[in-house]
Amino acid sequence: MQAQKVTLACNLKNTFVVKDIKLLESMGYQVLVIYSPAYRDPIRFLLNRVREFFLSLYYLPQSEALFSWFNDYHSSIPLFWARVFKKPATLIVGGYDAVASSKLNYGVFLKKNIRQKSARWNYSQATNIWVVHKSLAQGCPYAEKDSGVQSGIQFFIPELKTEIREVPTAYDHTFWRAEKQKKLKTIITVASIPDQRTFDRKGVPLFLELARNLPDFLFTVAGIQNAAIPSEPIPKNVRLIGKQSREQLQKLYETHFYYFQGSEIEGLPNVLCEAMLCECIPIGKKVFGIPDAIGATGLIFDSERTIEKITAFLKQENKGLAVKARKQIIDKYPLDRRQAAFEKTLIKSRRHV
Repeated sequence: MQAQKVTLACNLKNTFVVKDIKLLESMGYQVLVIYSPAYRDPIRFLLNRVREFFLSLYYLPQSEALFSWFNDYHSSIPLFWARVFKKPATLIVGGYDAVASSKLNYGVFLKKNIRQKSARWNYSQATNIWVVHKSLAQGCPYAEKDSGVQSGIQFFIPELKTEIREVPTAYDHTFWRAEKQKKLKTIITVASIPDQRTFDRKGVPLFLELARNLPDFLFTVAGIQNAAIPSEPIPKNVRLIGKQSREQLQKLYETHFYYFQGSEIEGLPNVLCEAMLCECIPIGKKVFGIPDAIGATGLIFDSERTIEKITAFLKQENKGLAVKARKQIIDKYPLDRRQAAFEKTLIKSRRHV
């Protein structure tokens, strides 16, 4: 018997996108992927749109449904053909597609241009919208107060009628686990950092400032993709390393005592949740999905006396928090919760047909 098919469009093949492809495959579906990396030069940009046109025209008649990870240019043509062929279409929102930050020059709603118009149209054409955290739908008041970040699909498009659901990403606790001895006074932060803007958005300058105040701790930044980053001097107790594989990250997490998430903008950080499963005690900023992920298992900080508060926390014993951090993610973000969301959408698609 031939496997049923779904189409998945994306402009990044991040860990969570690959996880969704594998999850759908484990559910018995053949996943037809339309992958369109974001290009700035006009020729490759147009070639992406041509590819999307023909692949959508070929894939969607065969598919039960369309899923598009992130709302950007790559979503528009698949959404158009999904409408033509009357296929349910789900937009999965991660962060950039629901915010505007003039300070960081970031977010699809920052500039009134073709990109924003395209995103607004996409939201109106989708059958439903999934957000990894509710703040991407409703907005994050603290982020606006703290750094002027406007957020929330409902804030930018109050007239939108498309259903929005909170469907968090999910984590494999059998893989993300700690089996080695933790090294005392170690703290790590992880992000895919191709440029200075991302370096700043992910809160790494604060991480470096913290390192200067705690010379007896070892700090690790993983994911630096450009030798020119950062532009500021690096303290001697900070180690910068490049992009890491899933297996390399697991080995880093299991030996580090603390995990730091100082992002200005974030949906639900995968790296934070994975580190917590590896029993890193979390330290994170009070924005978007970070506080919900951490709960009562670590430190949630704001902009008031930040270094002082984090330093005091790191000097405590913090007994039992590592085990609680792992349990928090297992309980809150299981794979079966996300699988159930996919199943519900696909069952609806069969009824629709």
